[in-house]
This record gives sequence, C-alpha cells and structure tokens, in this order.
Amino acid sequence: MAKGLSGVAIALLAWATPGLAQSNSDLFTRAHTLERQGDWQGALSLWASAPDSAIGTGRSDPRIGPAFIATAIENDARDRLEEASALYLWSFSAPDPEADREHVTLEARRITPLLTLRDSARWQPLLEGDTPTLSMRIARYWLEHDPTPETVLNERLVEHWQRIVEARKRYQYNRSSVYETDDRGIIFVKYGPPGTRNHGFLGSNEMELKIRVADPIAREVIRRMDPHPQFDLWKYAGLNAEEYTFYLFGNVWGTGPFELVEGPLDLISSSARNLSSASKSPGGVRVQYYHELFYYRDLAILGGRFGRRFDELATLWDGYTMRRNAYGAGAGQAPTAPTLQTYSYRFAEEDRYAPEGVPSIEVRSEYEGAARAVEMVVQPVRVLDPSDQPMIVVQALSAPRLRLGDRAGAGYVSPLRDTEHTLILRNREMEEAGRMTQLAPARVGGVSVFRLRHPSQPVHLTVYAKAIGSPVMDADTMTLAGQGHAYIDAPLVADASVFEVSDLAVGTPVDAGALEHALPFPLLPSARIWTGDALRVYLELYHLTADAGGTARYDLRFRLLPLDDVGEVKSSPPPVTLGIQLESFDERAQRHFDIGLAGLEIGLYRLEVDATDLVSGASRSRATEIEIIG
Repeated sequence: MAKGLSGVAIALLAWATPGLAQSNSDLFTRAHTLERQGDWQGALSLWASAPDSAIGTGRSDPRIGPAFIATAIENDARDRLEEASALYLWSFSAPDPEADREHVTLEARRITPLLTLRDSARWQPLLEGDTPTLSMRIARYWLEHDPTPETVLNERLVEHWQRIVEARKRYQYNRSSVYETDDRGIIFVKYGPPGTRNHGFLGSNEMELKIRVADPIAREVIRRMDPHPQFDLWKYAGLNAEEYTFYLFGNVWGTGPFELVEGPLDLISSSARNLSSASKSPGGVRVQYYHELFYYRDLAILGGRFGRRFDELATLWDGYTMRRNAYGAGAGQAPTAPTLQTYSYRFAEEDRYAPEGVPSIEVRSEYEGAARAVEMVVQPVRVLDPSDQPMIVVQALSAPRLRLGDRAGAGYVSPLRDTEHTLILRNREMEEAGRMTQLAPARVGGVSVFRLRHPSQPVHLTVYAKAIGSPVMDADTMTLAGQGHAYIDAPLVADASVFEVSDLAVGTPVDAGALEHALPFPLLPSARIWTGDALRVYLELYHLTADAGGTARYDLRFRLLPLDDVGEVKSSPPPVTLGIQLESFDERAQRHFDIGLAGLEIGLYRLEVDATDLVSGASRSRATEIEIIG
C-alpha cells in the first residue's frame, strides 16, 4: 500500500464483492509473528498491504490498524504515522459482522474512557448493537477529533496511542484495563502523566510505633496486621479550575489487586478492620485507626485532603501521646472508638460522594480542542428545493461571540480577518467523497453557506476554518480557526403526496444588512444561546393539503425540555410549551418563531416541534438540542 493509503484504494473497497476475510486474517497473523520475532519493519510492510490484499473480499480487519500504529510508535517510526492514521480508518471500514465483533468492541472500549457522560450514554446502545454501526462510529470519533482534518495525519489519534504504548511499558502490576495495563493506564491515557507523584509502601515505621504505642506486644499486633500495601498517588493541576485532582492506586485490602481506590481506607487489611482487633490494641480501638493515621502520614506529602486529614488525626492523637509520655501508660486512653469511627466514616463518605478536584474535562490533550480556538458553528438543515429535490443547506460560522456588558441581545462580533471554510463530505463508510472551499468574509460575519444535493444514504460532514490574508486591524491577534461536524440521516421524502418538514434551523435573530443577505435562513446559526437573547427557530413545511376553499391549515407544537448530564429529560423544571395554528395558501410554508429564554435555567435543552397538516391529518416531528448559557 502506498504511503497515506490513497482515497482511490479505499474507495475501491466499497465496491468489492463480499467474501471471506481469510486472507486478511492470515496476513495479520503472519505480520504479528514477524513483529514478535523482532522484524517490526517487515510487520509494518505486511500490514500496510492489507487494503490491496482485501480487494475482492469486501472486508477490512479491525486488528490491523491498532497493531500498525502501536508498532510504529513502539519503534519510533515517525515516518509511518500518516500511513498509520489512514490504515486505522480502513481497518474499521468493513469488518466482518460476526468474526470481527470482538475486535471492534475492544477498540470501542478503548474510546469509552475518553467520553463525556452524555456521549457514554449514547455509545452504550452502539456497544450492544450491530458491528458495522459500531465500527463506523469508531471511525467517526477519530475523524471528529482530528485537529487537522485537511491532512492525512491524525495527531490526536497518534497521541492517544502514544499514551497507550507508554502505559503498557510503565503500568503492568496487572492487565485488567482495556489498555492491557493496571488502572493507572486508564488515567494516564485520559490525562497524560501526573504533575506530581508519590509512591512506595504505606505503613508505620519502628520509631513511629514506639512514639504512638508503648506496649511492645501491642506494637507487634499492629505490625502484624499491617501488610504495608504498595501505593501510587498522582496529583494533577488544571483538570479542575478550583483545586488539585488526586488519584490513589494501591493494593485493595492491603494484599489484593493493585487498583484505583477511593481512599486509604480501601487499602487497610480486613484483619485490622475487624472489630475483634480492638481487644488486642492499646486503648481498645480497632487497629484500623492506627493504620489510618500512619497511611495518611505517608500520603500527606502531596497535600490536598490527605494533608488536611493527617493534620486532623495527628492533632487528635498527639494529645493522648503527650499525656502518656508525660504521666505514663495509665495516664490516658487512646481517642475513643466512637470519635475515631466518626473521623473514618467522614473521610470515607467524602471520598465516595464528594471527592475533591473532580475533573471538569474528560481528557487532557495537546490537541483536544486545539483546532477550536474560536468556536465553530456548523448547522446542516435538510430541505427540499423548489423542484422537490432533497438538499442539505450547511451554515458555517467561525466568528467569535462576545457578551458586551449587560446588553441584552449581544451576539456574534464580526471577525477582523477573512476566513476560508472547507467542507469535507464523507459517505456512510467514512470514505471521503469530496471537498469544497468557500470564502467567509469578515464583512458578512465570517459566515459561509454550502448547498448540497442529498444522496440517498447518510452522509458525514466536516467543516474547518482558517484565517487568511493580513489582519484588518492592528488589534487582531486572534488566530481564527475551528471545525465542526455533523452526521446526517436519510434525505427528506420528495414524494409530493407525502407531508414533509425540514430540519430545524436554530440561532438568534439577525439584523438587516449584509449579514442578513449572506444567510439562507433569517437567523444567525448557533446551538448556544445567551439567556438574554431570543431563541429563533426556523422551519419549512412541504406538500400541505388544501381544503375545499384552497387553504392549507397546520398546527405547530413546540416543547423546550431540560436535559440532565446524560441527555435524559429532567422531571423539573417543567418544559416550556407553545402551540400555534396557522394557514397557508400554498402547498409550502416557511416560518420562524422567537422564544424568550429569560428566567430559564442555564443548561442543555431539547427543542421538539410536532407539525401536523390539519387537513390531511399527517404529522412530522423534528428535534434539536441547544445549550442556554449565561
């Protein structure tokens, strides 16, 4: 296969005759054998020949792309990374629905730790669904996270696999994670290396035992119940805007598997936690509480909640220790069991239900979001043209948006530089079917409009922007760039006897002027609306039925439903609803409506519209999601 995996070679696969993938399976195995024998160059060359070998089979092999990119990274073959990016996408273009199910699911599971709660909920049905759909969603994910969609090299995909390869070298106490690492590999792949790390073995030393426990027999009991679990404590800055994020790994119950744990209590042995241990310790308290003090001391070096908790426990225990040292062993008891239990229970509850520094981002990457320095709005709308041909109208906007003081209705501010928008069109198999470029001049707000005939199958769109030319003003220090994506289902029904409705175009009202004439619909497209703005909704209705008097009547029902973090409708606050009955003297109608958002909570909403032809009784529903921001 030529370097970069030519689009022609990929396209040929879509037309190949379906058949057995035996040749790919043999090829993968032969290359894997070469790689294990040390001939990694030979393995890469053999894997690279897979697309050509697959012509006539109609199948790809989801094992080859991940194996190729991992091997190239392990051997620092940087000149093969473009090839790796393209071969990875080919690997998921046409897997065998039965034979390759396990490998496709495995790769999907390597992506799920990177997802938001909402995206995780959306991926779950895919993991349980058919193989081709899941495979295409994997390809979509990496296409949509490629910071440079105009090139073959996918830097974010490469970075992801660089982390996997590094994690496999470093974190091998077990191979329980989907990355074939222990739990540290999951955090490493998501966020990269920690800013600060402390690791070793938890537990008391002889000097500390003598300070805290006078009785040598009791010291031996405490020592015997302490397995000195291995631990690794990671500290990150920047995952949470307000505080540090900590991850603690260690041997569960002191001697168990090495895993991510909620807190040090999970690392204490079962014998020390047992109530019977109280009869063998000074003060008649569980040995667990001594171990908690010692473990927090070892973890306190990185500060945070571990440092604060050690200070609390040390202050509590120091009073008893000083009295005992001053007046002898009989001068006082250890802190009481109820007091120590209260501390232990509070710490465990905080770790479980209110941990500090919960990350506000799902991944930390050199590339994630780097191509979106200025938010890019890409809004596709399915319509029917005047001759009833299915079309897609794509509005792309790459101008920054500013809130000017408390002025209601503040919107986008025109960019100071012209931009160039490039649309990449891909078919259902994520193969590129074409690309086109338009100028988005600053004088019309950095907006471009693409009008495409809608093929009979779903399509995937990527639009990316680049600033061109010299800054219009000296104050322009902004690099205007961004990208947006959309996956569009089947086209609208062109049959004149079938009632049909366009997709919803949403945004904010637009003032008259040059910008108004540059837009296909009377709104500035956006899915993020300020609470002080009005939400404008535009839709078109087709093939309305007229009554005996030549009038078409239709009903529109709007619902604005609040969503939770996973995209489910909340039970409160109640939805915003609006119902309107309208008339038309044509078989088509175009309408826009403004919905005030004042008083609504900030967050995600689903806008649903039910359109009903009151003469024929036919109905269509359309929905989109918006975010209300303040």
